[in-house]
Amino acid sequence: MALHDAIALEIQAGALPLNFSAADLKTSRRRVYLSPTDANERYRVGLDFFAVDTINMQLENLCENADYWVRNGQVARYRRVAGDLYELLGLDETQELTAEIEPNAKTYLRCNGLSPLEARFAFYLEHEPFQIYDRRRRKVHPAHPAQGLEARLSSYFWPSPEVDFAATEKRLQSFIAKAQELKHNLVGKADEVLALFTAICQWGGVRLPTQEADAVVVNLQRAADRNAQKPAAMNSAWTKLYAMFCPDDFVIHDSRVATALVAIAEAVFNDDELDSFKVQYPNLGLIAGRGGSRPRATRTIWRNAYMSWPAQLDANRLVASIVQALNARSGLTYSARQLEAVLFMEGY
Repeated sequence: MALHDAIALEIQAGALPLNFSAADLKTSRRRVYLSPTDANERYRVGLDFFAVDTINMQLENLCENADYWVRNGQVARYRRVAGDLYELLGLDETQELTAEIEPNAKTYLRCNGLSPLEARFAFYLEHEPFQIYDRRRRKVHPAHPAQGLEARLSSYFWPSPEVDFAATEKRLQSFIAKAQELKHNLVGKADEVLALFTAICQWGGVRLPTQEADAVVVNLQRAADRNAQKPAAMNSAWTKLYAMFCPDDFVIHDSRVATALVAIAEAVFNDDELDSFKVQYPNLGLIAGRGGSRPRATRTIWRNAYMSWPAQLDANRLVASIVQALNARSGLTYSARQLEAVLFMEGY
Protein backbone atom coordinates (compact mmCIF):
# COMPACT_ATOMS: atom_id res chain seq x y z
CA MET A 1 0.00 0.00 0.00
CA ALA A 2 1.37 3.40 -0.98
CA LEU A 3 1.84 5.92 1.82
CA HIS A 4 -0.81 8.29 0.44
CA ASP A 5 -3.36 5.43 0.29
CA ALA A 6 -2.48 4.47 3.86
CA ILE A 7 -2.97 8.07 5.00
CA ALA A 8 -6.32 8.20 3.18
CA LEU A 9 -7.51 5.10 5.04
CA GLU A 10 -6.64 6.65 8.38
CA ILE A 11 -8.30 9.97 7.57
CA GLN A 12 -11.49 8.20 6.51
CA ALA A 13 -11.38 6.08 9.67
CA GLY A 14 -10.95 9.16 11.86
CA ALA A 15 -7.52 8.04 13.04
CA LEU A 16 -5.70 10.98 11.43
CA PRO A 17 -6.80 14.63 11.08
CA LEU A 18 -7.30 16.26 7.69
CA ASN A 19 -4.26 18.43 8.38
CA PHE A 20 -1.42 16.20 9.58
CA SER A 21 2.32 16.33 10.08
CA ALA A 22 5.12 13.83 9.61
CA ALA A 23 5.27 13.57 13.40
CA ASP A 24 1.67 12.30 13.44
CA LEU A 25 2.83 9.34 11.36
CA LYS A 26 5.80 8.55 13.61
CA THR A 27 4.28 8.33 17.09
CA SER A 28 5.50 5.68 19.52
CA ARG A 29 2.27 3.70 19.25
CA ARG A 30 2.93 3.24 15.53
CA ARG A 31 6.49 2.00 16.00
CA VAL A 32 7.14 -1.65 15.22
CA TYR A 33 10.04 -3.91 14.31
CA LEU A 34 9.31 -6.32 11.48
CA SER A 35 11.09 -9.24 13.14
CA PRO A 36 12.54 -9.99 16.59
CA THR A 37 16.07 -9.37 15.26
CA ASP A 38 15.29 -6.29 13.16
CA ALA A 39 17.14 -3.18 14.34
CA ASN A 40 15.33 -0.87 11.92
CA GLU A 41 12.10 0.59 13.21
CA ARG A 42 9.06 1.06 11.00
CA TYR A 43 5.84 2.95 11.57
CA ARG A 44 2.43 1.50 10.86
CA VAL A 45 0.20 3.73 8.75
CA GLY A 46 -3.04 2.25 7.46
CA LEU A 47 -2.31 -1.35 6.51
CA ASP A 48 1.42 -1.07 5.93
CA PHE A 49 4.73 -0.13 7.53
CA PHE A 50 7.05 2.69 6.51
CA ALA A 51 10.59 3.75 7.36
CA VAL A 52 11.27 7.23 8.74
CA ASP A 53 13.09 8.26 5.56
CA THR A 54 10.17 7.12 3.41
CA ILE A 55 7.68 9.20 5.40
CA ASN A 56 9.87 12.31 5.44
CA MET A 57 10.92 12.14 1.79
CA GLN A 58 7.47 11.42 0.37
CA LEU A 59 5.77 14.23 2.26
CA GLU A 60 8.45 16.65 1.15
CA ASN A 61 9.03 15.50 -2.42
CA LEU A 62 5.45 14.63 -3.41
CA CYS A 63 4.19 17.98 -2.19
CA GLU A 64 2.75 20.56 -4.58
CA ASN A 65 5.49 22.75 -6.04
CA ALA A 66 8.20 20.43 -4.69
CA ASP A 67 11.59 21.08 -6.20
CA TYR A 68 12.39 17.67 -7.67
CA TRP A 69 9.98 14.73 -7.85
CA VAL A 70 6.83 16.62 -8.82
CA ARG A 71 8.62 18.91 -11.24
CA ASN A 72 10.04 15.81 -12.90
CA GLY A 73 6.67 14.33 -13.69
CA GLN A 74 5.51 12.56 -10.53
CA VAL A 75 1.97 13.25 -9.30
CA ALA A 76 1.68 15.57 -6.32
CA ARG A 77 0.00 13.82 -3.39
CA TYR A 78 0.18 16.47 -0.66
CA ARG A 79 -0.27 20.21 -0.15
CA ARG A 80 1.57 22.12 2.55
CA VAL A 81 -1.04 23.92 4.65
CA ALA A 82 1.17 25.75 7.12
CA GLY A 83 4.55 25.06 8.66
CA ASP A 84 4.93 21.29 8.94
CA LEU A 85 1.22 20.57 8.33
CA TYR A 86 0.06 18.85 5.15
CA GLU A 87 -3.24 17.87 3.59
CA LEU A 88 -3.85 14.96 1.24
CA LEU A 89 -4.67 15.83 -2.36
CA GLY A 90 -7.43 13.94 -4.16
CA LEU A 91 -8.97 12.70 -0.93
CA ASP A 92 -12.41 12.51 -2.55
CA GLU A 93 -11.01 10.06 -5.09
CA THR A 94 -10.13 7.63 -2.29
CA GLN A 95 -13.70 7.32 -1.04
CA GLU A 96 -14.21 4.12 -3.03
CA LEU A 97 -11.10 2.65 -1.43
CA THR A 98 -12.07 3.52 2.12
CA ALA A 99 -15.84 3.87 2.33
CA GLU A 100 -16.37 0.32 3.56
CA ILE A 101 -13.73 0.46 6.30
CA GLU A 102 -15.25 0.55 9.76
CA PRO A 103 -14.71 4.03 11.27
CA ASN A 104 -14.15 2.96 14.85
CA ALA A 105 -11.58 0.66 16.36
CA LYS A 106 -13.23 -2.56 17.45
CA THR A 107 -13.51 -3.63 21.06
CA TYR A 108 -12.75 -7.28 21.64
CA LEU A 109 -15.35 -9.50 23.22
CA ARG A 110 -15.14 -10.14 26.91
CA CYS A 111 -14.64 -13.83 27.52
CA ASN A 112 -12.78 -13.74 30.83
CA GLY A 113 -13.70 -16.59 33.11
CA LEU A 114 -13.80 -19.19 30.36
CA SER A 115 -11.54 -22.16 30.97
CA PRO A 116 -9.43 -23.84 29.85
CA LEU A 117 -7.52 -21.00 28.22
CA GLU A 118 -7.99 -22.56 24.79
CA ALA A 119 -11.75 -22.04 25.11
CA ARG A 120 -11.09 -18.31 24.75
CA PHE A 121 -9.84 -18.93 21.20
CA ALA A 122 -13.01 -20.88 20.42
CA PHE A 123 -15.18 -18.10 21.86
CA TYR A 124 -13.35 -15.47 19.81
CA LEU A 125 -13.74 -17.39 16.55
CA GLU A 126 -17.42 -18.03 17.27
CA HIS A 127 -18.35 -14.46 18.18
CA GLU A 128 -15.85 -11.98 16.74
CA PRO A 129 -16.96 -10.70 13.30
CA PHE A 130 -14.42 -11.36 10.57
CA GLN A 131 -13.64 -9.05 7.67
CA ILE A 132 -10.37 -8.14 5.95
CA TYR A 133 -9.22 -5.50 3.53
CA ASP A 134 -8.04 -7.45 0.47
CA ARG A 135 -5.08 -5.37 -0.62
CA ARG A 136 -4.62 -7.10 -3.95
CA ARG A 137 -8.22 -6.54 -5.03
CA ARG A 138 -8.63 -3.26 -3.11
CA LYS A 139 -11.88 -4.14 -1.38
CA VAL A 140 -13.14 -5.61 1.86
CA HIS A 141 -13.80 -9.35 2.10
CA PRO A 142 -16.33 -10.68 2.75
CA ALA A 143 -18.69 -7.89 1.74
CA HIS A 144 -20.43 -8.21 5.11
CA PRO A 145 -18.62 -9.30 8.30
CA ALA A 146 -18.72 -13.05 8.87
CA GLN A 147 -19.67 -14.25 12.35
CA GLY A 148 -19.42 -17.85 13.49
CA LEU A 149 -17.34 -20.77 12.28
CA GLU A 150 -19.55 -21.66 9.34
CA ALA A 151 -19.60 -18.08 8.07
CA ARG A 152 -15.85 -17.81 8.52
CA LEU A 153 -15.32 -21.02 6.54
CA SER A 154 -17.58 -19.67 3.81
CA SER A 155 -15.33 -16.60 3.56
CA TYR A 156 -12.16 -18.67 3.07
CA PHE A 157 -10.30 -18.56 -0.21
CA TRP A 158 -6.93 -19.60 -1.59
CA PRO A 159 -5.28 -18.49 -3.75
CA SER A 160 -8.13 -16.37 -5.16
CA PRO A 161 -11.77 -15.77 -4.18
CA GLU A 162 -12.83 -18.21 -6.90
CA VAL A 163 -11.35 -21.10 -4.88
CA ASP A 164 -13.43 -21.58 -1.73
CA PHE A 165 -12.96 -23.91 1.21
CA ALA A 166 -14.95 -26.76 -0.35
CA ALA A 167 -12.56 -26.81 -3.32
CA THR A 168 -9.53 -26.50 -1.06
CA GLU A 169 -10.75 -29.24 1.26
CA LYS A 170 -11.19 -31.57 -1.71
CA ARG A 171 -7.64 -30.82 -2.83
CA LEU A 172 -6.24 -31.39 0.65
CA GLN A 173 -8.10 -34.66 1.01
CA SER A 174 -6.47 -35.89 -2.19
CA PHE A 175 -3.05 -35.01 -0.76
CA ILE A 176 -3.87 -36.71 2.54
CA ALA A 177 -5.16 -39.85 0.83
CA LYS A 178 -1.99 -40.15 -1.24
CA ALA A 179 0.18 -39.50 1.82
CA GLN A 180 -1.56 -42.25 3.80
CA GLU A 181 -0.95 -44.61 0.91
CA LEU A 182 2.77 -43.79 0.91
CA LYS A 183 3.53 -43.46 4.62
CA HIS A 184 3.87 -47.20 5.26
CA ASN A 185 6.69 -47.51 2.73
CA LEU A 186 8.40 -44.14 2.63
CA VAL A 187 11.83 -45.48 1.71
CA GLY A 188 10.58 -47.73 -1.06
CA LYS A 189 8.40 -44.99 -2.53
CA ALA A 190 10.70 -42.04 -1.91
CA ASP A 191 10.34 -40.70 -5.45
CA GLU A 192 6.55 -40.66 -5.13
CA VAL A 193 6.88 -38.92 -1.77
CA LEU A 194 9.00 -36.20 -3.40
CA ALA A 195 6.47 -35.86 -6.23
CA LEU A 196 3.69 -35.40 -3.69
CA PHE A 197 5.74 -32.82 -1.80
CA THR A 198 6.23 -30.95 -5.08
CA ALA A 199 2.48 -30.88 -5.70
CA ILE A 200 1.80 -29.68 -2.14
CA CYS A 201 4.29 -26.83 -2.56
CA GLN A 202 2.73 -25.83 -5.87
CA TRP A 203 -0.69 -25.70 -4.21
CA GLY A 204 0.65 -23.70 -1.27
CA GLY A 205 2.58 -21.25 -3.41
CA VAL A 206 5.89 -22.01 -1.69
CA ARG A 207 9.26 -23.14 -2.96
CA LEU A 208 10.17 -26.84 -2.78
CA PRO A 209 12.99 -26.82 -0.20
CA THR A 210 14.88 -29.85 -1.53
CA GLN A 211 15.14 -32.07 -4.58
CA GLU A 212 16.51 -34.94 -2.50
CA ALA A 213 13.87 -37.63 -1.98
CA ASP A 214 15.89 -39.23 0.81
CA ALA A 215 15.95 -35.95 2.76
CA VAL A 216 12.18 -35.70 2.52
CA VAL A 217 11.79 -39.24 3.86
CA VAL A 218 14.18 -38.62 6.77
CA ASN A 219 12.31 -35.49 7.84
CA LEU A 220 8.94 -37.21 7.59
CA GLN A 221 10.24 -39.95 9.87
CA ARG A 222 11.48 -37.37 12.37
CA ALA A 223 8.21 -35.46 12.22
CA ALA A 224 6.21 -38.60 12.93
CA ASP A 225 8.14 -39.03 16.20
CA ARG A 226 7.12 -35.51 17.34
CA ASN A 227 10.22 -35.32 19.54
CA ALA A 228 11.28 -31.80 20.51
CA GLN A 229 14.87 -33.00 20.96
CA LYS A 230 15.05 -34.47 17.45
CA PRO A 231 13.82 -31.69 15.17
CA ALA A 232 12.56 -32.13 11.66
CA ALA A 233 13.22 -29.47 9.03
CA MET A 234 10.85 -26.52 9.28
CA ASN A 235 9.54 -23.77 7.06
CA SER A 236 6.26 -22.96 5.32
CA ALA A 237 6.76 -25.87 2.91
CA TRP A 238 7.69 -28.58 5.42
CA THR A 239 4.80 -27.74 7.74
CA LYS A 240 2.35 -28.40 4.88
CA LEU A 241 3.98 -31.75 4.15
CA TYR A 242 3.76 -32.90 7.77
CA ALA A 243 0.09 -31.88 7.98
CA MET A 244 -0.72 -34.11 5.00
CA PHE A 245 1.13 -37.15 6.35
CA CYS A 246 -0.02 -36.65 9.97
CA PRO A 247 -3.36 -34.86 9.47
CA ASP A 248 -4.67 -35.48 12.99
CA ASP A 249 -1.48 -34.38 14.72
CA PHE A 250 -0.11 -31.45 12.70
CA VAL A 251 -1.41 -28.01 11.81
CA ILE A 252 -0.01 -26.01 8.91
CA HIS A 253 1.90 -23.49 11.00
CA ASP A 254 2.79 -20.78 8.50
CA SER A 255 3.04 -17.01 8.96
CA ARG A 256 -0.72 -16.51 8.67
CA VAL A 257 -1.65 -19.14 11.25
CA ALA A 258 1.10 -17.98 13.61
CA THR A 259 -0.11 -14.38 13.25
CA ALA A 260 -3.67 -15.43 14.04
CA LEU A 261 -2.73 -17.41 17.15
CA VAL A 262 -0.67 -14.53 18.55
CA ALA A 263 -3.29 -11.90 17.70
CA ILE A 264 -6.16 -13.86 19.26
CA ALA A 265 -4.12 -14.59 22.38
CA GLU A 266 -3.44 -10.88 22.83
CA ALA A 267 -7.12 -10.12 22.23
CA VAL A 268 -8.60 -12.54 24.77
CA PHE A 269 -6.04 -12.55 27.61
CA ASN A 270 -5.07 -9.86 30.06
CA ASP A 271 -1.38 -9.48 30.86
CA ASP A 272 -1.31 -12.06 33.66
CA GLU A 273 -3.28 -14.57 31.62
CA LEU A 274 -1.03 -13.99 28.64
CA ASP A 275 2.00 -14.74 30.80
CA SER A 276 0.37 -18.01 31.89
CA PHE A 277 -0.47 -18.86 28.30
CA LYS A 278 3.14 -18.31 27.25
CA VAL A 279 4.30 -20.65 30.01
CA GLN A 280 1.91 -23.30 28.72
CA TYR A 281 3.00 -22.78 25.10
CA PRO A 282 6.52 -21.38 25.51
CA ASN A 283 7.66 -21.76 21.92
CA LEU A 284 4.82 -20.03 20.11
CA GLY A 285 5.70 -16.78 18.42
CA LEU A 286 5.81 -14.79 15.24
CA ILE A 287 6.76 -16.07 11.80
CA ALA A 288 7.95 -13.46 9.34
CA GLY A 289 5.57 -12.94 6.46
CA ARG A 290 4.34 -10.08 4.33
CA GLY A 291 1.00 -9.47 2.71
CA GLY A 292 -2.36 -8.42 4.04
CA SER A 293 -1.86 -6.98 7.51
CA ARG A 294 1.38 -8.85 8.18
CA PRO A 295 3.68 -8.18 9.88
CA ARG A 296 1.53 -6.84 12.71
CA ALA A 297 2.53 -4.92 15.78
CA THR A 298 2.04 -6.78 19.08
CA ARG A 299 1.52 -5.49 22.59
CA THR A 300 4.04 -7.91 24.11
CA ILE A 301 7.29 -9.54 23.05
CA TRP A 302 7.02 -12.91 21.32
CA ARG A 303 9.64 -15.39 20.21
CA ASN A 304 10.80 -15.65 16.64
CA ALA A 305 9.06 -18.88 15.60
CA TYR A 306 10.43 -18.95 12.06
CA MET A 307 11.79 -22.42 11.21
CA SER A 308 11.18 -23.49 14.82
CA TRP A 309 10.36 -27.15 15.35
CA PRO A 310 9.34 -26.61 19.01
CA ALA A 311 6.95 -23.86 17.84
CA GLN A 312 5.37 -26.33 15.42
CA LEU A 313 4.84 -28.82 18.25
CA ASP A 314 3.29 -26.15 20.48
CA ALA A 315 1.01 -25.04 17.65
CA ASN A 316 -0.07 -28.66 17.15
CA ARG A 317 -1.04 -28.92 20.83
CA LEU A 318 -2.82 -25.59 20.88
CA VAL A 319 -4.85 -26.20 17.72
CA ALA A 320 -5.87 -29.66 18.95
CA SER A 321 -7.11 -28.10 22.20
CA ILE A 322 -9.00 -25.35 20.36
CA VAL A 323 -10.69 -27.94 18.14
CA GLN A 324 -11.71 -29.86 21.26
CA ALA A 325 -13.12 -26.68 22.82
CA LEU A 326 -14.99 -25.75 19.63
CA ASN A 327 -16.57 -29.17 19.40
CA ALA A 328 -17.51 -29.21 23.08
CA ARG A 329 -19.13 -25.78 22.82
CA SER A 330 -20.95 -26.36 19.52
CA GLY A 331 -21.83 -30.04 19.70
CA LEU A 332 -20.43 -30.32 16.17
CA THR A 333 -17.32 -32.04 14.85
CA TYR A 334 -14.87 -29.54 13.45
CA SER A 335 -11.53 -30.76 12.14
CA ALA A 336 -8.02 -29.39 12.39
CA ARG A 337 -8.18 -28.56 8.67
CA GLN A 338 -11.29 -26.44 9.18
CA LEU A 339 -9.81 -24.56 12.13
CA GLU A 340 -6.58 -24.16 10.20
CA ALA A 341 -8.51 -22.55 7.33
CA VAL A 342 -10.25 -20.13 9.69
CA LEU A 343 -6.94 -19.17 11.30
CA PHE A 344 -5.35 -18.78 7.87
CA MET A 345 -7.92 -16.12 7.00
CA GLU A 346 -7.76 -14.49 10.45
CA GLY A 347 -4.01 -14.08 9.99
CA TYR A 348 -4.28 -12.35 6.60
